[in-house]
Amino acid sequence: MKAHACLALVAAAVALTAAGVASAAIEPVTSVWAGRNNHPPYILQSITVRDYTVTREFLATGTSVGAALLGTSIKNADDFDLNSLATRNGSGVWKVTEIEKKPLWRDRNGENPDFFIFEVGMNDVLSVQAILPGGELGAVVDFRDAKWGNVGLKRVGLLNMGQPIGGIAFAITDLLDAGGQPLSSKAAIQGIQINSGEVDPAGFYAVVPEPATLLILGLGWLILRRHRS
Repeated sequence: MKAHACLALVAAAVALTAAGVASAAIEPVTSVWAGRNNHPPYILQSITVRDYTVTREFLATGTSVGAALLGTSIKNADDFDLNSLATRNGSGVWKVTEIEKKPLWRDRNGENPDFFIFEVGMNDVLSVQAILPGGELGAVVDFRDAKWGNVGLKRVGLLNMGQPIGGIAFAITDLLDAGGQPLSSKAAIQGIQINSGEVDPAGFYAVVPEPATLLILGLGWLILRRHRS
């Protein structure tokens, strides 16, 4: 394969990972594709923040730890159904690690949002800390002024019945290291700690490359190296 053809293949693979470029910030989710309101399950297919859309094949869940009430489980935040939730009331912190079932998560999403938190009720404030390699926590980032984006779906079921589901998006560069400095886009983290015992999570998602995209990129790099040698 000629070098220019290989470069075109790599460029096409990279293009699959983004539908737009936006400056990262703590901001509301604009919309989701997850079925019709009042017709659960709401299986998440895509998330849109302004002009950026990421589809499910580029999203990963993590492993959540934390308390929940009324027979629900914090593990409900680890699936793609936005109608499943963990009901919480003064339940302490919520930690998400092992994103994509890996010990460390790294940014491969450019300047677009990296993380999405969905909550039933859209009425709870939170702060967030990065869980750094080794388990150390980064400084607290206050989300108090962040607004939940109403995704047009309402919770169906006995718990939190009829409450709207909302989402917040943010990037790795919105988080802080232990000294209070913004993390680099090249930083690696173990996960995220959400400091709110009131947030009723419906899901946590992080952007990751699809395996097929990684394979194409890897093959392209190998072909380029072979061509140059």
